[in-house]
Amino acid sequence: MRTPRYPSDLTDEQWALVQPLIPVYPGGRPRKTSMRDVLDAILYLLRTGCQWRYLPKDLPPKSTVWGYFDEWRHNGTLELIHDALRDRVRRREKPGRPRRTASIDSQSVDTSSGGEATGRDNAKNVTGRKRHLIVDSLGLLLAVVVTAASVDDAAAAPAALRQLADQPLGKLRRVYADSKYHNHALYGWVAENGGYELDIVRRPKGAEGWVRLPIRWTVERTFAWLTKCRRLSVDREKSTRSAEAMIRLAMIHLMLNRLCPKENQQEFQYRKAA
Repeated sequence: MRTPRYPSDLTDEQWALVQPLIPVYPGGRPRKTSMRDVLDAILYLLRTGCQWRYLPKDLPPKSTVWGYFDEWRHNGTLELIHDALRDRVRRREKPGRPRRTASIDSQSVDTSSGGEATGRDNAKNVTGRKRHLIVDSLGLLLAVVVTAASVDDAAAAPAALRQLADQPLGKLRRVYADSKYHNHALYGWVAENGGYELDIVRRPKGAEGWVRLPIRWTVERTFAWLTKCRRLSVDREKSTRSAEAMIRLAMIHLMLNRLCPKENQQEFQYRKAA
């Protein structure tokens, strides 16, 4: 194993949280590649925004790193790690308090690599993709779907909301959204498939410029957290599966730094919205 040298590298404490969740397959030759080095390489790429072939030479080869990333994005490993860390953060921040509310919103971003599912969001003047997120009251990720930017928010919402059914959210009672989700077809879908209400939070009449909307700003804060990763400044992935995996990886890194802060790193604290 190499000596950690980059700010994105995991500490021993952080690796101890992740290591038990990395799959180990019985049989075959012993694994020679350090899984910690592989994850460090993926996080380096995520935080710096470099291309795969520009990974530093002290990290595993590009083909090896990509191979494990491709495996983990398909076999559910990233979802397993993300959900385990999210539960740890939730238990520490709000012990014994089940999730009762969530927020949904989208973010349109340009694409740099083309690939599948691209389109134009004329309202945002963006040609690329949309990231549809659902977060809880702490801003932790519950669901993510990436579509072409031309897809209407209300049309994409069911794909994100379906992911809630696979999670322990029996106490969820309300999902907050903005006026883009005011859609009768979506209301009908929620009535048939969800045990919660879709609550549309509207801007005050006559308001101009930026307005802080109650509750809903939590998802906007999560989008801001993602911008710390240069790989996510635009959508640089060829496939939507990779785009969704990078978002989960960004949240994994964020939660690891929150659970086990690095030396000289300030302890995370929620700030009140301005």
